[in-house]
Amino acid sequence: MVQTLFALMATLDDTNLLHRGGPEGLDFVQAEARRFLDRGGVFRSDWRTGAVAAHHACVARRLSPGGSADMLAAAWFVHSLRHRSERS
Repeated sequence: MVQTLFALMATLDDTNLLHRGGPEGLDFVQAEARRFLDRGGVFRSDWRTGAVAAHHACVARRLSPGGSADMLAAAWFVHSLRHRSERS
């Protein structure tokens, strides 16, 4: 889920980020997310350190990737519905 969230953050034109930080804020978060992914993302043993650092960098700038989080939640919802119907 964390890997997917960072993939969304790296690519999605998140309107919440645009509203809070303008194009510069969006660019910043996308670059941070790409950096996390380029370094191996959750497949690194110290991935939590990188994820927390990206989180703190966003908080310091009052940036929230809410659109990316909403997309992740919607995808997980659809996935869980599909999985549930396959089990029935």
